Amino acid sequence: MSQKTTFYVLSIIVIFFIGYYYAKINLGPLENNIDSTNTTLSENILKEELSEAIENKNNLQTQLDELNSQLIMTRSELKTVQQQLILSSSKSKVFENELSQIDDARKAIEPLQEELTTVHVNIKNMAKELQQVKNELQLVEDKFRSSIIELELAEFELQLAEEKLELN
Repeated sequence: MSQKTTFYVLSIIVIFFIGYYYAKINLGPLENNIDSTNTTLSENILKEELSEAIENKNNLQTQLDELNSQLIMTRSELKTVQQQLILSSSKSKVFENELSQIDDARKAIEPLQEELTTVHVNIKNMAKELQQVKNELQLVEDKFRSSIIELELAEFELQLAEEKLELN
């Protein structure tokens, strides 16, 4: 089977070579005439196409350079924005931590405020009690003074009575 395939392939190759040389011999003079007129036309067309291709290449290169510079600027702007985002994110975390600390401090202060209010009320009550004690002490002092005066009067009366007794 492989021999048949090899035979067919070699036969086709030989047929192609024969056809190629046959066409070269028979069609050679016609093509030379056509080729000479077509060559100048095709050269001009090729030159135009080549100049257009070069111009297109130059335009594309210019556009590519512009896009490259825009890409570079965009990357730098992106890095700047990224750094600003990182900075704002870290600031945000700091603020969150500070708010948390403030909240914790408020929670710690609330019992102290309640205790301070209680102490304040107690101080007011003590001040009222102290004022009452002071008033009572003033009354006792006033009574004591009046008692001293009464005692002095009684003493004086006693001396008068003793002197009367001595005189009698």
